[in-house]
Amino acid sequence: MRFLSVSLDTIHKNILIFGGGFLALSALKSVMDTEAEIYMIAESFGGEILEIEKNSDGKVKLKEMEIPNDFQFMGYDLVIIATENFELNEALENRASSRNMLYERFDIFSKSNMSINRSVTRGPLTFSLNNSRLNPTITDIIYEDLEQFVKKYDLEKLKILNEIRSELVRKNSQDIDEIIRKLYKEEVINLSTFLTKMDDYKIEDLNATNNFINHITKGEELTIEKEEDSEKAIEEGLDTVENKDNEVK
Repeated sequence: MRFLSVSLDTIHKNILIFGGGFLALSALKSVMDTEAEIYMIAESFGGEILEIEKNSDGKVKLKEMEIPNDFQFMGYDLVIIATENFELNEALENRASSRNMLYERFDIFSKSNMSINRSVTRGPLTFSLNNSRLNPTITDIIYEDLEQFVKKYDLEKLKILNEIRSELVRKNSQDIDEIIRKLYKEEVINLSTFLTKMDDYKIEDLNATNNFINHITKGEELTIEKEEDSEKAIEEGLDTVENKDNEVK
């Protein structure tokens, strides 16, 4: 695997796209959902790019100009090279590489040091597909399958499990993974029961993990060994010992 899939924070970042044609449009769509400001430079721009810029509320900024081979890279965090001119792309790539810029070239599979994945987002989940642009049609088919696949995840359930995990961490539970996995398989999770009873016990006081699972999924009462019960048991044990000592005497 040449490229490691990572997530880059795009808040307060600037992305520069060279080109105004089909390749540049593809590049624009690949970063449109980020938080970054997008700058595009080309001699002219296609109609769809102009339409996207018009409706972007200032997110996309276009500049019509001839791109020199020795373009000065200043103030950009990511660069996408996507002109229709192979020689120009080659020159821009060499300059970006020599300046250790994060860049991707869209016309060929080159020395690019990053690869922008196609991503599907559902709530807190993001699924990425690295296509390497070897076969865009097949990539589209797989992407459509991925869009359908992510719909199976219940976002409300994931939210509840996140809250439960936070409480388990706070309670220093030793069985967090086991509990979350079992709860994930349950169809119903009673969050209100869980949250209202959570402060009444310590994880180590539970008789078993299954008892905890039943409490959350079925609302059953927790079997908890209260501290006062332990003290009472100790006292009763001491009384028994004293009685036996008296009998011996």
